[in-house]
Order: sequence, then C-alpha cells, then structure tokens
Amino acid sequence: MIEGGRIRLNRWQQAVVAVGSAVGALLNPRRADLIATLGETIEKPAFERVLEMMKRSPEGRTVLLERPRVISTEVGHVRDLPPNTFGADLCKLHGIQEFFSR
Repeated sequence: MIEGGRIRLNRWQQAVVAVGSAVGALLNPRRADLIATLGETIEKPAFERVLEMMKRSPEGRTVLLERPRVISTEVGHVRDLPPNTFGADLCKLHGIQEFFSR
C-alpha cells in the first residue's frame, strides 16, 4: 500500500480526502497543506480526462505527438496575440504583460 513515500488510496478514500481537504481549504485558505492535498488527490483523474480529450481532437493529438515546449525567450510576442489564443490566455493567467519580456 505504501509506494515511494505515498499511501495508495482507493477511489472512495480519495473522494473522502478530496472533499475534506476542499472544505478545510474553503474554511481556512491559509492552510496550504489542505490545498496541496486536494491537488494531489484530484490531479490524476483530472489529468486522465484532459489526456482523453486531447487524444480525441486533431489539435490535441498533434500536441501529444510533437510535445512542444513553451520557453519564455521564444514567446515574447504572445501579449500581442488575439483573444482566446493560448498566448493571450497565458498572459491573462499570469496577470501581467511584462511576464515574457525577460
């Protein structure tokens, strides 16, 4: 049950830990341990869903095959891209226009 410092949980146990850590984090957002626990608990199912969605779309399959890397020195132009593009959304996510100017 313990592999590499992790305790393997079944789906029911993962759900209990996820709900408990989510409620605890909502009640006390300063509890980084609860936020990290929530992320650890739900990351695999979320990742698997995204992976399946990518495999079903032509663009997703291309990304999975080519495995492009986003390097800050090569994407300085993203702040000038139209809305609803990867670059524009990435700039919005970081919340600053100067993020890629380094």
